[in-house]
Amino acid sequence: MVEHSARPRRDGWFGAVVAVGVLLIVLGVWNVVDGLAALLTDRFVVADPGEVLVLGTGAWGWVLLAVGAVEVAAGVALFIGARWARMVAVAVAALNGVVQLAFLAAYPVGAVLIMVLSAAVIWVVVRHGDSARV
Repeated sequence: MVEHSARPRRDGWFGAVVAVGVLLIVLGVWNVVDGLAALLTDRFVVADPGEVLVLGTGAWGWVLLAVGAVEVAAGVALFIGARWARMVAVAVAALNGVVQLAFLAAYPVGAVLIMVLSAAVIWVVVRHGDSARV
């Protein structure tokens, strides 16, 4: 008698989806650290107050902390292939890209790097997210 494995077939993009999960966790930790730094020190943003868009440094600290926590949770859930994690990953990566626009004048290299990485997360999850489905 031939036994069939209950595991789903994995294609070549499985590794990319796992890498994006790791990247999402790294981006989340980065945002959590930035958020905590903004909350715990008033010297976090080395720029004129007019260069950080709309909110004060403390408020941006809370925003970055929340976005980072959701990114970490979505990144971990991507490893198990949860469908909701793909939707949350796309939404939070898009939100992260928009949030980084506020820091573009203060930290141009870091903000652009995070925006590019967020775009990569969105592309891989939208295009190949099914590859990690359990």
